[in-house]
Amino acid sequence: MYVGNALITKIKTIHANDLREDDYKELLKKNTISDITSYLKKHPAYSEILQGIPESAVNRSRLESLIRRQKFDQMMRVIKFLTTNDKSFYQLSLVHQEHNVLLAMIRSYISNEVYDVVADLPVYFDRYSKIDFNEIAKTTNLKGLVEALEGTKYQKMLKPYENIKNQDLKYYEFESLFEADYYNYAFQHIATNYKGRLKQELEDVFKSRIEMENMIKVYRLKKFYQVPDEEIRLMLVPSTRILQKKLDEVIAIKDPNDIFTRIIEAGFGQYIGDKDQAYLEYFGDHLRYHIAKKLMYYASHPAKVYLGYMILSELEVSNLTHLIEGIRYQVSPEEIRMMMVY
Repeated sequence: MYVGNALITKIKTIHANDLREDDYKELLKKNTISDITSYLKKHPAYSEILQGIPESAVNRSRLESLIRRQKFDQMMRVIKFLTTNDKSFYQLSLVHQEHNVLLAMIRSYISNEVYDVVADLPVYFDRYSKIDFNEIAKTTNLKGLVEALEGTKYQKMLKPYENIKNQDLKYYEFESLFEADYYNYAFQHIATNYKGRLKQELEDVFKSRIEMENMIKVYRLKKFYQVPDEEIRLMLVPSTRILQKKLDEVIAIKDPNDIFTRIIEAGFGQYIGDKDQAYLEYFGDHLRYHIAKKLMYYASHPAKVYLGYMILSELEVSNLTHLIEGIRYQVSPEEIRMMMVY
């Protein structure tokens, strides 16, 4: 119990420096990337990683990279603190980071842009991953990536796609592929390390997220990509919390905007509030936020507190990314706020 309490204290001490509502209100008043950098540079959450970097020298992609690195480095401080047998569950954030790197590589193939994966890595991340980041940085297509991933589980995952040309890659297919791997890892290591009520409660956090994200995925695939229903079914993550019949009913909806009504009927309206249905794809973040806050402040087991902190960290990165992208494309502060969850 002492170890558990010490770990909870460690997590909450790190979380104490995270951005708060007042910080976001100030950040929404900023007009340039330099202004955002200047503000974050003075904030305890980001002062260390931005120290010595001139505001004028930071562009959009560099700032987003530094933010991701900082949040991941904070997660690593927790993981390095661990001596418990359930350490594999806490390494879920490492798996998530590997997924982000590989998805960024795939985006670079699709956009035909060079991605400096090594420069984007969190400090010491290569010590914890089997991926040879120097090798994958040299690749320009999926076939090369598969070869560079030799000795990792990702080689087998991506091999069926290796002969697809860059112009024919469908990014959402790979999002679904890595999403399924993320949840498989989570459930596997929950089953390995926990029992009884704790096991059930941890599984329910992920199952609730899967249920909501499946609905949002149906909406996105229908609205933005016009993906056929049968193909959509293949991309959804299985969940025992929602009956297949109900999910089939959502998939069968012709007008993607009508999925908003189904979300309300499914009982998620409490997380949506007065947001317009145009922002449906962000409502999953609202659900995750409410779950994370409950875990962070009321849970008594370190695994649950850690899970809450991990979700809140992901949302902070997402909030800042929406802010940075919004400024880049001159989106109004009101619209940017609609995309942020805090």
